[in-house]
Amino acid sequence: MTQKNTNNKLSNDLIFRISFWGGLFLGFLLWVLLVVNNDLVFCFDLSCYDRTLDIFSLPLSVMAGGMALAAFRASIFRSNQTREQIRETITQNKFKNYIDHKKELMSLLDMLEKAHGIIITNRPYLYKNLFPRNSPVCVMFDSKELDCDRSWLDFQLDEFNELIIKYKEIGTKICVDDNSLSEREVARWLSSYLFLIFKLDIAFPESSVVSEHYKGVFSDSDEVNRIPTGISRSFYVVSEYFEHLSSFALPSRSESIRIDGIVSFDNRFDQWLEVFTRESS
Repeated sequence: MTQKNTNNKLSNDLIFRISFWGGLFLGFLLWVLLVVNNDLVFCFDLSCYDRTLDIFSLPLSVMAGGMALAAFRASIFRSNQTREQIRETITQNKFKNYIDHKKELMSLLDMLEKAHGIIITNRPYLYKNLFPRNSPVCVMFDSKELDCDRSWLDFQLDEFNELIIKYKEIGTKICVDDNSLSEREVARWLSSYLFLIFKLDIAFPESSVVSEHYKGVFSDSDEVNRIPTGISRSFYVVSEYFEHLSSFALPSRSESIRIDGIVSFDNRFDQWLEVFTRESS
């Protein structure tokens, strides 16, 4: 740091030193040569003054030129210093914005955890998914993927809305006739929903693990295969999660975001799901 500050001094700039001291040295050398090669005497007459200016005009011009070059270099040096200070300030502000932006998201996730009794498991992973373009030197407040203008959150929300539509179809069948449903149809829907929750980094402490009997239908990971207690309530929690994340990560269009998450078929659907948590006898 000390070395950097030393190098930034005008007195250490090579071009400035050559211009300033070089002009003085050449002017002084020319002055000495003129004095040595001319018979000069002290004279205070006005005509002597004009004669002196004629004789020494060259060294004076050289000195003045060196001073002018040094002054010009000094102005360029100061301009470069100002530009560098502005660049450093912008870089520092970007880094501060990056840290503050991440802190805001962490505070939002803290609020969601306390409000809904959930655990958001991998926050750095979530921030990177929401803002893949962000870094300490670049901060964007609107979430976008690297290769398109849509956000990772958009794709997850599309999937959630499709799952809710399918849930309504399954729920209607349960209300009309349980026998019209197949375990495989419900399992496919449930497996997709559990995997979505996993991608969103939401963990419901009150949950049941899928039975070993159905592991072939679901994921191989017990971390994914956790069915929230009260599936309808989980829709509400996920909807709130999407709503708050949309306001944070998609501020320019959060009002137009569609979230289809408030739906319930009393407790019959939850009872139907219990078949996937029972161990086979």
